[in-house]
Formats: sequence, structure tokens, C-alpha cells
Amino acid sequence: MQQQLKPKSSTRRLATVSLIFMAVGFIASLPFKENNWVFWLQSGFEAGLVGGIADWFAITALFRHPLGLKIPHTNLLPKNRERVIESIVQMLEKDLLNKESIVEKLRHMTLADRFIKLLRSIVLLPAFRSTVTELLTGILHKLPKEAILKVVDDRISDTVKAYPSKRLAERLMGLNEERRLDELAIDQLLGYGQRLLEDPVIRDQIGRLAYHAMIDQEKNTFLRVTAKTVQKVYSEERLSLVIQSVLLSVIEDMKQVHHPNRLAILDHVRRNLAQLTQDEERLAKIDQWKAAEVDRFDMQPVLNRAYTAGIEELKTYLASDSFWENRALPLMNQALNEWDQHPTFKQESDRWMKDQLVRFVDQNHQKIGGLVRENLNRFDTETLIHMIEDKVGNDLQWIRVNGAICGFFIGLILGGIKLFIG
Repeated sequence: MQQQLKPKSSTRRLATVSLIFMAVGFIASLPFKENNWVFWLQSGFEAGLVGGIADWFAITALFRHPLGLKIPHTNLLPKNRERVIESIVQMLEKDLLNKESIVEKLRHMTLADRFIKLLRSIVLLPAFRSTVTELLTGILHKLPKEAILKVVDDRISDTVKAYPSKRLAERLMGLNEERRLDELAIDQLLGYGQRLLEDPVIRDQIGRLAYHAMIDQEKNTFLRVTAKTVQKVYSEERLSLVIQSVLLSVIEDMKQVHHPNRLAILDHVRRNLAQLTQDEERLAKIDQWKAAEVDRFDMQPVLNRAYTAGIEELKTYLASDSFWENRALPLMNQALNEWDQHPTFKQESDRWMKDQLVRFVDQNHQKIGGLVRENLNRFDTETLIHMIEDKVGNDLQWIRVNGAICGFFIGLILGGIKLFIG
């Protein structure tokens, strides 16, 4: 503030010094007015003094009474405050910000091109990325979780219930033909059985069960002799090893792709699966079982965990460089390119933006003057005077300086004329 006031104070000082200089020169030349050269200079000082005083009076009269004297037609700005404000408002509304000129200017502008260019620069700003990320994250937090989970739960239940078991069986049969699911299932079961039999604990348990089963069969007359014979030959431990060896041998045989037992089992599975697609009674029972199980199963805990994990993963993804570089920015640029290269849409959007701006100007043009009037009326007269002097006071003081200097030279000219004629 002090730096701004220094040149204005120096200009005011210069104007005062110029006036004092003219006054001193005029007074000092009075005793020597008989001398032609002094008389000639006195004329310049006199005219400069008059010009300086006249300009000081005129400038001062704009803002206040000169020397506090209530001379008519002085203190012009305070007296005509309302008229001045209204003149400023009228000048803005009718001349500087004329509604028709604004509308005409808008109609000759290509707003769509400028808007597309602006958007291309905005999407690259880090602030835009952080703002959009924060906005998307906020939307995720405000999603109605309970309502979403209920809708998903209901949709899953309805979908499972409505899906026909016949179509499910047909789909299963088709997948089985494409991917050999039955063979994969048999191999998995055989592998699992082999691992169980190779476990010493399971092996001993099987032998123990078989040994006690033979003891129980002694009550059966037909098996009594066989059971006693086996008990004499095999101990419980040895019987376990024999049974293990036999079962492992059977499993190894079943692993062979062309083994008859394996082919028989696969054929049985496939025929039953094909028959299932035509057995309406069994399909109806499957539908009933499916509906009952769906109603019995509580999916809320599963869906709740999946929802929470999904939201966290989505938040991380939205803030990642991968999302912005591979998804968001390419998608935005593609949309802007399509807008820019689509002549019809571009023309229509340009027309729409112009119509909106024209409508806005039409609806709010009068508010510009009202806003200016309201802001000016907020200041008291002294503040307005200070603001004007702060902005144009420099130039006004130079008027005083110029008035004194011009008056001085004009006085010299007039004095020379008097001497020449006299």
C-alpha cells in the first residue's frame, strides 16, 4: 500500500511546488515590473499562478468544497452521488456491456471447439485426477449397501430357482462331452482313494474292520469255515497289507483308459445323465430340492464379505495409474475425439451452448447493473472519493502541473505581445 501511495504523493507534491513556484516568481517580480524583461517574466508567472489555482479549484471542486467554502457548483461528486452511480450503471448496461452486442458476439463464436480444447487440457491436470478420484470414492461410500445386497441376494435366489433343472442337466451333459468331466471325476476319486490307502493309519483301520467282520461271520454256517481258515493264516496286520495291495491293484487297473471296469462305469454315468434329461419326475424333485436349499441358505454373510472386499479393491483401482492411463484417460479422449469428429452432434451441442448462454445473458443482463449499483451503494461518499482519487488522482495532479506550466508559457506569450504593442 505504501509503495502505491508514493508516486501519488510525489505527484501531488510536484503540483503544489509548481503552484508555489509560480506564486513566488510573481511576488518576487513585482518590485521590478518597470524592467521589460522582468515584466515579461512576471506575465508568465502570473498566468501560471492563475492556471494552477484554476486547475486546483476545478479538481478540488469535483470532490469537496475548496478551502471548506460552500461555493456554488462545488463538491460535485457527493452532491450528485446517485446520478453518478446511475450514470455508471447505464454506461455498463447500454454501452460497455450491451446485451445485443454480447449476444451477437456469442453467435459468431464456435463454443464447441473451445470447450473441447478446454476439456482436453483439464483432463491432464493432476488436480482433475485427484478430484475425480475423490468424487468416485465418495460415491462408493454413499452407495446403499444393504439395498444392494438385498437386490443381489434376491436376484441370485430367483435366478437359481427359475433356472430349469432340465436345462441344467442338458448343460451338464454338454460340458461332460466337451471336457470329459466324468473321466476327470473318476481320476480324482481314484487318486483320492489311492492316497487314503497309502496312509498307514487308514490301511490298519481297514484291516481291523475286515478282521472283526470275519469274526462276526462265524455265526453264518456257510462262511464259518472260510472265516476260521483266514484267521489261522492271516493276522490283523498281515490282512491289512493284503487288502491294501488288492485295492491298490484295482485302482491302478481302473486308471487305465481302456480298462473294462472303467469303461463300464463311464457308460453307466453317461446313460444315467442322458436319461435324467428326459425324466420329468426326477427333474421336478431336483427343482423342489433346489428351491428349498436356496431358501435355507443364508447368502448375506458371503455377499457382505464379497461387497466389502470388492469396494476396497475398486477404490484402490480407481486411484491407480493403471486405471487412469489404461481406462479413464483413453475413454475420455475417445469421447472427446468422437465429439470433435461428429459434425452433427458437434453442431447441435454448439447451438445448445449458445442458446444457454444467450438465455443466461437475457435473464441476467439487468442484474449486472443492479450488482454494480448494489456494490457502489455499499460504500459511503468518503470511501468512493478515496477510491476515485486512488485510481485517477495521479492524472488529476498532473492536470494542475500542466495548468501551471501551460499558463506560464501562455503568460510569456501574452506578455511579449504587450511589450511589442506597447
